[in-house]
Amino acid sequence: MSLDVDLEDIEKRINLWEKLQGLRNILKSEFLPGVIFDDSYLLDNKKEISRIYVIKSDVSIHDKSSWQETMQFFNENMKALEQFFETYKEIIDSQD
Repeated sequence: MSLDVDLEDIEKRINLWEKLQGLRNILKSEFLPGVIFDDSYLLDNKKEISRIYVIKSDVSIHDKSSWQETMQFFNENMKALEQFFETYKEIIDSQD
């Protein structure tokens, strides 16, 4: 599961990334302990973005036997990320 920061306007991208970096410790300690911040993530198409993500090992959406575990992982982590954004929406959305 990931949150990609991929804005065409580089200044807006940097500004948003800096806000998220400023909230990093809160996100890790209160919402997603295993979160990874990568300011220079390279996509398969060679495009560079910034990405915040969590990993669930040993599962695959292509393997029916791990679907329940995968969906539970998505459900828990997406809820936590949504709660984080709702809590810190004003900071993240601010235009400073």
